[in-house]
Amino acid sequence: MKPFGRAALVVLAFAVVTIALTWIWGEWGRVAYGNFLKQVAPPIYDLIGFGDARVGAYRQRYINFVPFVGLILVTPGLGWRRRALGLACGLFALFVWHLALNLTEAWSPKRHLPFVPSLVSDALPFVLWVVAAWPAVAGWLPGGASGETTSSADRES
Repeated sequence: MKPFGRAALVVLAFAVVTIALTWIWGEWGRVAYGNFLKQVAPPIYDLIGFGDARVGAYRQRYINFVPFVGLILVTPGLGWRRRALGLACGLFALFVWHLALNLTEAWSPKRHLPFVPSLVSDALPFVLWVVAAWPAVAGWLPGGASGETTSSADRES
């Protein structure tokens, strides 16, 4: 299959997977994750000295699980072991980020998410994906995973 066709299939797969994940999140996941956080977060906040932190303060940002999971699932050339490890570590990192994100509410008098944590929350799924899928992603860069900077056309001339 031509590279453009393969890329189009990956984009289409990502769209289908993220639409499905967004529907699951809206129908069930958001409530289930909120209930999970309400049980797990207070003891963690007590342990680190933030016992009065509000759980779910910025719950609209919790959906950043969706692009991360979608990207990990559809990334071509990623082995199943690395895919599973990337999912586990990335989901844990997003969970920890959600705990930290709730703590920013104390510094925001208007109960609006501050600018920098908002940017980090939006970018984090993509950064985690690049880290988890690095061997596959590196192959897409000029020079590929080997780090060469000349293309095969340049070498032939």
